[in-house]
Amino acid sequence: MATLTRAAPDGAGEPAGPAEAQAGAGADAERRPDRLKRLRRLSLSGALLGTAAIWASGLPSLVPRPWYIQAVGAGLSLVVAYGVGAFLGWAYRSLGLPVVPVSARKRVWQGLAVIAPIGVLVTGWLGRGWQSDQRELIGMDPSVPLLWVLGSVLGVLLAVLLLAVSRGIVWVGRRLGALLGLILPARLGIVIGAAATVVVTWSITTGFVTNVVLTKFDAVYEGRNDQTDPGVTDPRSPLRSGGPTSSVSWDSLGRQGRQFVWQAQTAEQIAAVTGDEDAKDPVRAYVGLKSTDDERGRAQIAVEELRRLGGFKRSSLAIAGATGSGWIDPRTVAALEFATHGDVATVSMQYSYLPSWLSFLVDAERARGASAELITAVRVELNAMPADERPKLYVFGESLGTNATDSAFTSVEDLSTTTDGALLVGPPGFDPTWRKLQENRDAGSPLWRPIYDQGGLVRVAANDAEVTDPKLRWTTDRRIVYLVHPSDPIVVYQGLSRSEWLDPRGPGVPGNVRNLPIVGGVQGGIDLFGANNVPPGYGHVYDQTVVTAWSEVLGPPSLPPQEVEAIQDAVRPITDPK
Repeated sequence: MATLTRAAPDGAGEPAGPAEAQAGAGADAERRPDRLKRLRRLSLSGALLGTAAIWASGLPSLVPRPWYIQAVGAGLSLVVAYGVGAFLGWAYRSLGLPVVPVSARKRVWQGLAVIAPIGVLVTGWLGRGWQSDQRELIGMDPSVPLLWVLGSVLGVLLAVLLLAVSRGIVWVGRRLGALLGLILPARLGIVIGAAATVVVTWSITTGFVTNVVLTKFDAVYEGRNDQTDPGVTDPRSPLRSGGPTSSVSWDSLGRQGRQFVWQAQTAEQIAAVTGDEDAKDPVRAYVGLKSTDDERGRAQIAVEELRRLGGFKRSSLAIAGATGSGWIDPRTVAALEFATHGDVATVSMQYSYLPSWLSFLVDAERARGASAELITAVRVELNAMPADERPKLYVFGESLGTNATDSAFTSVEDLSTTTDGALLVGPPGFDPTWRKLQENRDAGSPLWRPIYDQGGLVRVAANDAEVTDPKLRWTTDRRIVYLVHPSDPIVVYQGLSRSEWLDPRGPGVPGNVRNLPIVGGVQGGIDLFGANNVPPGYGHVYDQTVVTAWSEVLGPPSLPPQEVEAIQDAVRPITDPK
């Protein structure tokens, strides 16, 4: 029969007697509940860091947020901070360093139980005031409902739910490891149990997202793509897709394609704004997803559309990068048509019917591929034309459309060399060409308005004055303009450095915005959902500055100031149902 041994100073052992064996067994029995209790209790380091995070979550970010978004942000901040704090506490204990005495831990817990909820309410109240100040700063109604104060409280409830789920998963992993430890070496059983739990949990989660959530979204937005906005009708124009000379049907254009074609300006409208009685009806060509499943095939159809509609006979031809659903900013296109007095053809094609926020996740590569195919197909056609008969080629886009357009070129130099100009609005932070521009900006220029090579090739601006900055001099007629708001979360997200973006901070960004660890990252993510819920000129809502931008891109010479103002007045009321 096996016997217990008592360690001797020299490392040898001697048999233990029956009484000692019974006492040892009793001690083991007492230690087991203690170990289980330690496994079940919360991490003090995690609780401390989580409390600090949820207090800080009330600070303003780049755009104002409603109470329910605050609740989500507060809850996520608490959960992530708790996890980081718990890991740090575990790592500290694993090093065998001195630990806080039990009595001291108890007093800290007691103090935290008192000040944590008070702090949540206080910071919620302060946050409500900061939200009001921010809304007033950007011209919004400064009133914020009292319910905003409870946003962080609801965030705690969300965090409790998420922590319960995560601890349940951990419990399953431990139980599985214990069961495997009966037939395998204990440590190997723990490792296999943990790995199996992670794989199964990940498979269930991603399977649910892919097979249920995305399938549902797919069905919803595919159905919406077949709808037509109220008032949108087929203009039956020989200069527009879906018309009598078009090779594609009106129904195949999709919801956004029909909107794009229907909103084209007329010669009469352009003449009334610009005073040019010789203004033309512009050409608008669009190819929807239903035309063909192949991106290269859609690009070829788009070129055929331009041929049929007379697009290659215009003095200017513009390729528009679309967002996920096929949307193109109607103000930007209208501004171009007014600025060219209608002597322009604009072409685009759809690569998805999902909204941009979802396309970021599942269709970003398709966006880049579709834009590259269209630009390549159009350039091949232009190169086959006599040089003196080719229209000037311009490219433009907004948001994911900017990324799709930008990605077809290796740099701003490549963009300027292969086109006659570009207008790129609200580039996402991961846009490679935009990132290169920021990385190589002139010393002293801020991240949100990088000056590159003294502004001779490209300009980054948020308003008319910055577009026409007299301190900058164009050195080329192939000009590039980026429109970027310092308060645009989509431009900042996944950018170079959030801290660097705020130093110095640009117009429209509150002075008490901070890039705190964990909280700053969470706020950057949730800000994406409020980027379009602000007045024009802030966030991701770009205004009639596109008129001044087009004037610079199309120049020299730039449009007369009075004509710029007239066009701005004309595009300002253009509605955008998205």
